[in-house]
Amino acid sequence: MSRAKAEAGSGPVWAIDLGGTKTKLGIVAADGEVIGEETFPTRPERSAESWAEEAAAALRGIAGRTRVDERSVASVGIGAPGPLNAKEGVLTNPLPNLPNWRGFAICAALTERTGKPAYLDNDANCAALSEQWLGAARGSDDVLVLTLGTGIGGGIIADGRLLHGFSDNAGELGHMSIDHHGPPCVCGSRGCIELYASAGATAERYRRKLEEAGREAAEEITALGVFEAAEAGDEIARATFAEVGYYLGAAVSSMVHAFNPEMVVVAGGMAGAARYYLETIRSVVKERIYPDFQAGLRIEVSPLGDAMGLLGAARLALMAAGGQ
Repeated sequence: MSRAKAEAGSGPVWAIDLGGTKTKLGIVAADGEVIGEETFPTRPERSAESWAEEAAAALRGIAGRTRVDERSVASVGIGAPGPLNAKEGVLTNPLPNLPNWRGFAICAALTERTGKPAYLDNDANCAALSEQWLGAARGSDDVLVLTLGTGIGGGIIADGRLLHGFSDNAGELGHMSIDHHGPPCVCGSRGCIELYASAGATAERYRRKLEEAGREAAEEITALGVFEAAEAGDEIARATFAEVGYYLGAAVSSMVHAFNPEMVVVAGGMAGAARYYLETIRSVVKERIYPDFQAGLRIEVSPLGDAMGLLGAARLALMAAGGQ
């Protein structure tokens, strides 16, 4: 039984899933019911203060439309791109998503505008909280969540507690190197897994394989396009995902040896294509890890879909309200 199952706050809470392109907001009950929600463009080129004004107004608007008394709302939970300082509630250097918002005290800005305490964490950490609360890892104390999208993020729950690390930036699993002679990454390393298995890397791999096969590639290829091609029976698209699964399996093997999880959850925008790479991840991990690490280990896909980020931010707020 998960130690994180202790009573959280009674809610409801306001929740914000902040991304570089869009911001999703909602009111969430203590049992995980999303009472109301809305989305607006983040517009990262504007000032962070302007965003905070719109976010606070949107939260109040949701409360009004759903007839939730604002006085009953306990707090605000925010999931955002890192690096960040969760303890101070500050977006320290949220690159490349929000380059103009460095040093933005997001929690203070929202508390000032809503009158509620606000709590911040990395969006991938929030994903881990949501999976442990309502998703594939419900009831597990030892969980790795990989969010596959534009980049690759990670959230780690060990012994029932979210792992933050010394500077609140633990879990950057996308920057685990699988090839020290590989291509350079923006982080300063080489061969990071997100250079091989992110959405953009998947699209580029598909393009190269089409060219090698003498087939004409569309001017713009996306991971969604690769998935649609795989669904239509394109063997090159399916082979592309199999290679992505191989690289992910190699990375996950190292993660399993480091953290000894009970559950690895694949989430994010590319999780919808998991039928084309999940079994490859499982087989590669089985080949590469100690037998003792295999006992009881499960590798699954998140069932939460687009709600994952909002639910994770809500769980963050509920746990904070409950003193966890």
